[in-house]
Amino acid sequence: MLILSCTAFGQQIKNKDVELDDFITLLGAAGFEVFSYDFSEMLNERYDIVFVKKEFSAGEEIESTNLTMVSNKRLLTDFPESVRQKIIDEGLVIDPETQAIALAQKINFGLYPSGNDSTKLMQIDIPEFTRSRSTFKLRGLPTKDSDKLFYFYNTRPFQMRAFKEDEFIPLILFGSGWYDERFDIFRFCGEREIDPYMSSEILKDVPHHYIIGVRFIKKQ
Repeated sequence: MLILSCTAFGQQIKNKDVELDDFITLLGAAGFEVFSYDFSEMLNERYDIVFVKKEFSAGEEIESTNLTMVSNKRLLTDFPESVRQKIIDEGLVIDPETQAIALAQKINFGLYPSGNDSTKLMQIDIPEFTRSRSTFKLRGLPTKDSDKLFYFYNTRPFQMRAFKEDEFIPLILFGSGWYDERFDIFRFCGEREIDPYMSSEILKDVPHHYIIGVRFIKKQ
């Protein structure tokens, strides 16, 4: 009689707890990505943060859209006087000196599938403030063996540069791959981080792309 066991020659397969990295790998394979940025150093001043989406075709900018705007500080004085005492009584003021109620210290950008090949969704998440969603229209690539278009997009982060007020700061490249006739494959390759001054070679290869970024406008 043959008896099978998980133990053989002193070796044994053991259960292992699933770790966060395991979920990240799985979500990435399913088309989910998250980019997170620390904006806490800008809290020395009060700014309106404008989130911008720029669209490019063949290297030329064809549209620029403001996705949403939010102040980096929510203050007690932003609310009508009639409700301020209630806010204080409920302990919602986190900094009595500045009368801040919420601070935009961290921004998350999440890209995820829309349910169809021709669009992708992005959620901008500002903890303690707001969430907003934007749709990205994708352009398919023609294939030799089918009338169907092939949608192939990928992302790259931008290198961080010195902060300047009221200047567009690029954060994320979201762009289409391209067909390489020499090797008969679709590619998306090049620099792992994009030069913020737009000198990266990959920008010459992607036929269609978006750049997501921010502007900080100082409040008077």
